[in-house]
Amino acid sequence: MKKTILAITVALTAVTANAAEVLQGIVIRVGDRIITRTQYERRLRDALAEVDQGTAAAEASARREFVRKNLANELVSELLIRDRADRLGITVTDAEVQEAVGRLKNQYNIQNDAQFDESLKASGLTRPEMEARLRETLITNKVFSRELRSREELSDPELRERYNREKDQYRLPERAFLREIVVLKPEDTMRMDDARQRAADLLAAAQKPGTDFASLASTMSESGSKERGGEVGEVARGELLPELDKAVFNAAQGTIIGPIETRSAWHIVKVEQRLPSEVPAFESIKDRLRKEASEETFQRDFKAYVDSLRKDAFIQINEEMIPKS
Repeated sequence: MKKTILAITVALTAVTANAAEVLQGIVIRVGDRIITRTQYERRLRDALAEVDQGTAAAEASARREFVRKNLANELVSELLIRDRADRLGITVTDAEVQEAVGRLKNQYNIQNDAQFDESLKASGLTRPEMEARLRETLITNKVFSRELRSREELSDPELRERYNREKDQYRLPERAFLREIVVLKPEDTMRMDDARQRAADLLAAAQKPGTDFASLASTMSESGSKERGGEVGEVARGELLPELDKAVFNAAQGTIIGPIETRSAWHIVKVEQRLPSEVPAFESIKDRLRKEASEETFQRDFKAYVDSLRKDAFIQINEEMIPKS
């Protein structure tokens, strides 16, 4: 939960500066709103901590550099949006903030206030600080809802144009629908030949005309899939162990193959269905297209929106005040 709370605190965290903070230096001014050096350092610390918690080691260095390079512009954008909210008369009630807190608790299975306070403490936050930041997030969302294009407004013709242009990106690999019977290799090597013979006998039984493979798997398999009649489900070429993958995708639909030996077992596999590599129909991926396209549209519209706010705003960034390390 600590990571989740921290991630929320990183966004929209610029707060009203007190007199002591103002005296020690202003990093950013947007109209009448300011970010002090202390606030900037706090935001940078939290952002870098989120990178360390949620980014793979190989990518962390580049991500930390990106955060440092872009933080000032992110803060300017936030102050511009907050100023716009004031001009639009957008506010958030206490009830809306508490509803957001409730959603947060439910989403991450926090059972009571004590657990919630402990999570906040682990992230170095008090409840009033968290609620203040949630309030800012809600205000921002209201501004976006009023001023930016709704994601639901993307039309089917727009989505189909994208589909026709990029449909090869959505191509499905060759696939197969499988059931299996598994005979595990015994730890006692003296019993290995018996287990191998059992696998061969099960293959013969499975291939006998009229045999219900699913029924045989549910009684004789030693894999967890036996509870589903040996159902493995749909797999794509390349997903299975190499020896299984080669056998499955060289087999015709409806055939039963095996025993295929792997490191830990013998596998008897029924290839119930073979599916070729294909581009899915537009209707089947329309919702996915809408989600991906709308995210791109939002990012494009957001940038254009902030750029328009910048044109009429007084913005000052004091580079010499920005922490260099």
